[in-house]
Amino acid sequence: MARGGQASTEFIVLFGIFFIFLLVFLSLTLDYFFSLRSQRDFQDAQYAVEALAAEADSVHAQGVGAQKMVKITLPGSTIFSPNVTFIGRPLNSLSGDSNTISIALNGTTLTAQASIPVAGSFPNSSGVHFMKVTSQGNFVSIGPHLVSATPPSVFASASQSDTESTELTFRVEILGEANDSVSVTLASPWNYTNAGLNVSPSAFSSFGFADVPVSLTFNTSANAVGIYTSTLNVTAVRQTEEGAVTARETFSVPLTLEVSSG
Repeated sequence: MARGGQASTEFIVLFGIFFIFLLVFLSLTLDYFFSLRSQRDFQDAQYAVEALAAEADSVHAQGVGAQKMVKITLPGSTIFSPNVTFIGRPLNSLSGDSNTISIALNGTTLTAQASIPVAGSFPNSSGVHFMKVTSQGNFVSIGPHLVSATPPSVFASASQSDTESTELTFRVEILGEANDSVSVTLASPWNYTNAGLNVSPSAFSSFGFADVPVSLTFNTSANAVGIYTSTLNVTAVRQTEEGAVTARETFSVPLTLEVSSG
């Protein structure tokens, strides 16, 4: 009986040692697995932001309408909040440059900068996605975006003591749910004594894909002459029926007025 008890004790001790060894082995294996996964997620996110920024610069250099499809992978650890994973600028930011592309993971954030403004959004799910990158002239859209302007810049010519009008067409490109709306506001820092600018309408809303004409009217005084330049700053906001903002993008339309004498 003594030998049997001793054998049982030795077996229990050996089993305990083996069990501890197994736990340590499994722990190390899991750590290694998660380390590899984190590294892969980091690489996928880094490639995505850098590739999109590079292609944004590329299509912009090719001119209005140039397009490229870019294949990216959004890791499973992506944080799908438009305040940290975004194209342009964070949802909660109302100012600053809009040329950042950002993907946030659990524990780190990867970003890249395009040389021109970008607007759009990422899909809300992990996995492989094809993102359409399109030159809009004054900015580059990446994936779904809210609004674009045609033409991408405005040039008008007038004489002294003259009134000249031209038109921009704004197209609402995408909405969210059926009851979402897109509100667009237009503002310009145009501030010349001898030449005025009137924008009508200066704000509008849309509940679906639609073209909205906007009139730009320039008024010149008797002593106006030369080249007047500015921008029309466009802010588009998508919101739910309850008023919650779900997307925001901004871009600028260059304005040029040439006034000749006589």
